[in-house]
Amino acid sequence: MKQQLHRLAKRILADDLKNLTRRASTWGGYTDDALQLAQFIDCSLEDLQFPQQHPERVAKLASDRVCNWYLPSFDNPFYGGIMTILRLSNYLYQTHGIKQRFLICGSANKEEIRVNLIRAFDQLANAEVHILDSTDAITNIPASDYSIATLWTTAYVLLSVRNTGYKFYMIQDFEPAFYPAGSTYAQAELSYRFGFYGIANTLSIKEIYENTYGGTAVVLKPNIDKAIFHAGTDERSLTKKRIFYYARPGTPRNGFELAAAALRKVKEKYGERVDIVCAGAGWNPEDFGLNGVVRTLGMLPYAATGDLYRSCHVGFVMMMTKHPSYLPFELMACGSLVVTNYNEANTWLLKDGENCLISMPSATCLAKTLSFALENYEGLGAIRESAVESILTKYGDWDKSFREVSAFLFKPESSNHLRKKYNFSIHNQSALQTDPKK
Repeated sequence: MKQQLHRLAKRILADDLKNLTRRASTWGGYTDDALQLAQFIDCSLEDLQFPQQHPERVAKLASDRVCNWYLPSFDNPFYGGIMTILRLSNYLYQTHGIKQRFLICGSANKEEIRVNLIRAFDQLANAEVHILDSTDAITNIPASDYSIATLWTTAYVLLSVRNTGYKFYMIQDFEPAFYPAGSTYAQAELSYRFGFYGIANTLSIKEIYENTYGGTAVVLKPNIDKAIFHAGTDERSLTKKRIFYYARPGTPRNGFELAAAALRKVKEKYGERVDIVCAGAGWNPEDFGLNGVVRTLGMLPYAATGDLYRSCHVGFVMMMTKHPSYLPFELMACGSLVVTNYNEANTWLLKDGENCLISMPSATCLAKTLSFALENYEGLGAIRESAVESILTKYGDWDKSFREVSAFLFKPESSNHLRKKYNFSIHNQSALQTDPKK
């Protein structure tokens, strides 16, 4: 075991691993990043063949159990995916008394991580924080009953851990699609074949994990914080229409380039009659030819986002991967008319003409849909009202969602779903067989 963990540490622990992972989420410098990720993020046939689930190691009483979370370093605990992780962690501690331990994969400041945990949830002040930034830290990971990977790179760390009971993979999007169809895509996709139980954020992700990769998963149904995201008092201007656009240049899945082209057309048509406000990342509109077209607020405090959404007539969101993100939920709850691109994987939530307006992904089509939303805002009140009611009644109860997840955590092996057996042999590493006994 010690030798395996030493090898793992050498493969994955580079001083700049955190920055590599972040930079690799864009196409810029892809080859340089992919070369280094290929070197440091690795696994062996022995790793892939080793049994991953050991229910006999789980304590009988929930209050005696420990949950190890494997996370990348993070600066903002209120960012969508991180916030969901911390919500579930807090629920497991508060409801079941399961001790929480956060293992940060890569370099990080332990006290800053601890402060961020407490910023999100006071109760997480009791959680342990470990920084996995050395061989010694990797080889001395404390034993746990549950271990949960939260990003594809962290799944590689968890793969070689031997002192835990159940291993889970919290999947909040189809992460291979964050990259071109190349080396890093292959590394991310391979992590779905590690044999971990899945915690899938949306039904679409669950179906991919089970039907394509033979996993077994539970749905973690997305919800909103109704204290922040609600219709409330209408704060929208009667004289000037406002569009909110979730803008993240350098994150391809958010379709920034198409959106920017569409917003130029909208601003050219309406001029000072429309105010286009952007948030989601820090960037300069002038760098992208959008000076005078949009104004950007950067990263807002979590509690302030609801107030912003309630001041906007239209909420414009683009998403190209298999998860809609939390933005449509939050915007609809606040009464904004959501405009988004067509994405087959997200039609379970986003329904054209019922709770939002959907456009084909071209600049002209997007601009036309945004114009229709602006010019017919008052007449589309039924869509906005339907969206508010649907979100607040169906997606406003985190506890209900977490009850289903915790039931799965306690007895994941009770699932009757057929799983594929991955026959990783020396001669045929890619052979897949359906095993009706599993």
